[in-house]
Order: sequence, then structure tokens, then C-alpha cells
Amino acid sequence: MNFKSNGAGSKLIVEQRKLNRLNDLFEKAVADKANLIERRELKVLYQEYIDDGREITLPIQNVIYPQHATAS
Repeated sequence: MNFKSNGAGSKLIVEQRKLNRLNDLFEKAVADKANLIERRELKVLYQEYIDDGREITLPIQNVIYPQHATAS
């Protein structure tokens, strides 16, 4: 086996393992064969997959809606 100590290569290996595990757990859950621990792991891995690459630190901006004129 070829292990890299640092760098993008080792991160890709870890990410690929997580993706493979996510896929395996998903298949098990769809077949209704995943136990409670596996379902929890699936939930965590799926959330990590969804959040990957998102900009979570963006500030929430207030939206001001224009007021419509009313007839009097």
C-alpha cells in the first residue's frame, strides 16, 4: 500500500473512502438492512457530503421589500 503523509493525495484517499462508505450505507438503508448505528453514520456522512464546499460563513442579509402604494 502507498500511504502519503500530507497533501491532497491523502485527503483524496480519505474522501474516496468516505464516499464509498456513504454509498455502501445508502444501499444498505434502501434495502432496509442498516442497523441504527449504520443509519446514524449514514446521516453524518451524508450531511458532511452536502456541506462539503459550501460557504457557511456568509453573513445573512436582510431583504427589504418595497411598499406598494395604496389608493385612498
